[in-house]
Amino acid sequence: MKITLLSVFTCLALGLCAQANLDAEFRFPEGVYLSHASLLANEPDLKWEAIDGEMVQLPEDFRVQIADYGYKDVRINADIIPYAISLDGLPYLFVKKNNERGYYEFAGLRVLGTLSTIRYDTTITTRRLMKAYNPANGQPFRQAYVEREKTVPLNKILDLRSGALYPFDQPTLLLLCAEDEELVTALKVTDPADEQMLLRALKLYDDRHPLSLPLR
Repeated sequence: MKITLLSVFTCLALGLCAQANLDAEFRFPEGVYLSHASLLANEPDLKWEAIDGEMVQLPEDFRVQIADYGYKDVRINADIIPYAISLDGLPYLFVKKNNERGYYEFAGLRVLGTLSTIRYDTTITTRRLMKAYNPANGQPFRQAYVEREKTVPLNKILDLRSGALYPFDQPTLLLLCAEDEELVTALKVTDPADEQMLLRALKLYDDRHPLSLPLR
């Protein structure tokens, strides 16, 4: 009897502690994650059935938009912003709320690992000095600043250990990979403008320093 009970407890413990390295094959349970801790626990806070809204998925752009996002349970604060969602087993991070058009936008993690990558668009406002010239003498007679909105892509590194977002660039990688002396040496002689080489370095770091998450 003791042997049987011991075997049962051992199996339960192994099941509860089962983990796998976070990589391209890893899958997250579908639903809504309200915090980074929930994502690391690989356990969504809410199932899709608990959410109101109309979803548009653009998998080729690693993008999901949910119009009129809301919670069916009135006890949940309607102002709570989701941290991430999982769709088809892949995590999408909340990146912005479009108040004008009434939707939440999520960007998918393109590289999954200890250091993951994410790309999304943001809108910036630029100011440019415009001048009107007198054709008779070529001198400006009127000038004013004109503001224009411009959409620019942002490439970021998500450190899954802390949840911090960083610019995807050489100085950041040197900082995040500091414990890997061989990789740091290689990064120092890498062209900062060579995004493919920087991406290879990031993936190599992920392979050498995997992050393990619970299996659900």
